Amino acid sequence: MIGDAASFHQIADSRRSIRNFLPDPVPHDVLERCLDSALKAPSSSNLQHWEFVVIRNPETRAKADQICLDQRLLKTAPLLIAVVTHTRTWNRNCRYILDTFKERGILRKSQTRYWGTLIPWAYRQGPLGCFGAMKFAASRCLSLFRPAPNMLSKGSVRIVAHKSAALAAATFMLALRAEGFDSCPIEGFDPWRAKRLLKLESGAEVCMFLAIGKRSDKAIWWDRILLPKKWVIREM
Repeated sequence: MIGDAASFHQIADSRRSIRNFLPDPVPHDVLERCLDSALKAPSSSNLQHWEFVVIRNPETRAKADQICLDQRLLKTAPLLIAVVTHTRTWNRNCRYILDTFKERGILRKSQTRYWGTLIPWAYRQGPLGCFGAMKFAASRCLSLFRPAPNMLSKGSVRIVAHKSAALAAATFMLALRAEGFDSCPIEGFDPWRAKRLLKLESGAEVCMFLAIGKRSDKAIWWDRILLPKKWVIREM
C-alpha cells in the first residue's frame, strides 16, 4: 500500500461522529480548504445540487440549536453548518456548465444536447408535477420490457439531490479529519423550521446539519460497532 493510500485509510478509520468538542475555533483557512474539497465531490450530471450554509451569527446559531432539538453535542460544537439540497437550480447550473465549456473553447454538440436538451427534459416537472409523474410512469412501464432510466418525477429529483449532497458532506467530513478537526452529522431536526430559518427557496431543504470542531477526551462514547460484512457486502 503506497503512502497516500495508507494516509487515507488512517483518516477514514479515525473519523468518528463526535459528541463533545473542545472550544477551539475552526480556522478560516482550514474551513475553506475543506469546503473546496467538498465542492469537488461527485454529483449527478455535475449539477452540484448542494449549498453549505455556515452559521456564524450567534442569534441564528441559537435558533438552529433549538431546531436541532438542543442535542447535547451542540452545547460544545464551536461551528454548525447546514448542508442544503436544491431541486430547482438545475436550469441555472446547466447554463453555467455550457457557458463554461464555451468560454474554454471546448463546447461540443454532445455537451449542448446533454445539458441543453436532455437534462432540462429529465428535470422538468410541469404544472403540479404532472409531466414528471407521466415521465416516471412511462419509464417504469418501459422498464418492464427493457432497461430504462428513471425519467425523474419530483420525488426522484429530490432523491438525486440528497444523494449528491450526502456525497459532498461525506467528502467534507473526511477533509476535516485530514486537517485534524472532527464532525458529527445531525439528522434529528425540525425540517420546516430549518427551511424557514435559513430562508430557503421553494425546492430547497436541509439534508443534514454538521457540528464541527476538535474532539475532546469525552468525544467518543463507545468503540465502533460495525455490522458483519456479509450483511452489507455481497457478490453476484
